[in-house]
Amino acid sequence: MTLQDLLTGPYADGTVWKTMRQKATLCLLSYAVSLVLAIASFARAFPPGQAMLALNFCFFLELLAKYGLNLKSDYVQKLLVDEVGVMPLMGFTLILPGGAEYIRILSVVPFFLTAALSLGQLSENHPTAPPWVRETFGPLANSVARYRIREYRAHAELLLLFVLTVGIFTGAAAPFAILLYANFMVMRHMMSPWTQNSCRQLDKALDPICGQFPGLKILYPWAKKKLYSFVDPEARKNSSFCTIL
Repeated sequence: MTLQDLLTGPYADGTVWKTMRQKATLCLLSYAVSLVLAIASFARAFPPGQAMLALNFCFFLELLAKYGLNLKSDYVQKLLVDEVGVMPLMGFTLILPGGAEYIRILSVVPFFLTAALSLGQLSENHPTAPPWVRETFGPLANSVARYRIREYRAHAELLLLFVLTVGIFTGAAAPFAILLYANFMVMRHMMSPWTQNSCRQLDKALDPICGQFPGLKILYPWAKKKLYSFVDPEARKNSSFCTIL
């Protein structure tokens, strides 16, 4: 297995599941159940923290099915390149005690969308899946749907960053949670073009608004430059910003 396989080969388009009948079945059923629990958590009929744990279990299961466990130097690189590889890491930053219920519900959204991507590929490529499963969830595997879902996930992750930041001042979120999640978003911005595009869209929306107010007209460019320094490789070398991840 090469890095090219992970980016454009069977591991990227989901066709690898065609050779994993039993593993694919287990992952498909796990995702189906966990997505139902996630939907129930949106309706406040199931604890969002437990729904997040269930989705993280699915991600671990998928990674284990695809790559197994080993101590080779390129193993971590393969996990990070995979679509679901960083999600358990994100889950670690969000599954913490405390926090308002609305923040916990919002935290489930990126996991839900990522699980939908995997469910689509599993449904489309499972060798013995019933036709109605392939017809219902298979369209989630096409390139247009995957692009849109990734775009929505990037928006949700960026929104969650701002909600957590505001939550510190309102007592709805723990400071340690925003510290962990901010570090995750730094990594996400470096790796994901969808996250970069989401940040550009936000800047495009805020820039003309802030330009209408004298104070914000000066403060916003300074804040934008400061935030960019966290994801700029050259600036990070000389930065004292606390990096955990």
